[in-house]
Amino acid sequence: MKEAIRVLFGLYWLEIIILVLFLVIAFILEQKFNFKKPREWFFAFNTLIFTRSFSALAYAVPYLDMINLHIPLLKDDHPLILRLFMPNFVADSIDVIQQIPFLTFIYLSIGYGFFIRYKIPGDRFVRYNIMYSIMLVSLQGILNEMFLAFTDTFIVDDYLRAQVTLMAFFCWLSLYIPCFVRAFLGKYDKNQFIREAVEVHLGRDGPDFIWWDRERKDKAPKKPPLN
Repeated sequence: MKEAIRVLFGLYWLEIIILVLFLVIAFILEQKFNFKKPREWFFAFNTLIFTRSFSALAYAVPYLDMINLHIPLLKDDHPLILRLFMPNFVADSIDVIQQIPFLTFIYLSIGYGFFIRYKIPGDRFVRYNIMYSIMLVSLQGILNEMFLAFTDTFIVDDYLRAQVTLMAFFCWLSLYIPCFVRAFLGKYDKNQFIREAVEVHLGRDGPDFIWWDRERKDKAPKKPPLN
């Protein structure tokens, strides 16, 4: 277990890209040589991997933006906690996003204006997580501004400010970690209010689409006849 954690924290983007390239090359070879026996398993496996990966990746920008906000206030008093949630590839990503101005606005524009509006990709679970992340990053932007205004105005002591920031950091983690876990497991949020709020933005996928909390009439249990 300790070795697995050490490997995870030692990952760089180059190693992750090599793994993705391996899957892409395997896909190209399968298309070229038309392997028949493992074909169905290969497609099912790759579809599952890419669907879950892209679903989790939808939360990457909001998560990185959240950590980037808390780094200046936590790096001096709680460097180990930051390191716990910042593997090498996350730290490299933060270095990149710090160079991109208006990243949140760009993410919202592309996410909602392109992916949600034009229903891209076709997989609804991926779009569900994209929309969920858009709602989180919107809420995050408002609350972060309120938090910074509050700490700058009412908390003068740097150590106390770091402790308050740590509490806020854990609150955000309690939102993001379940999102990543659900995305990797292919599960939706069990909270019906949140589920409905996200689904409303996704709309209906075609004329035969059945809403998430409905069922087809031909599959609904038949009522017993009245005597």
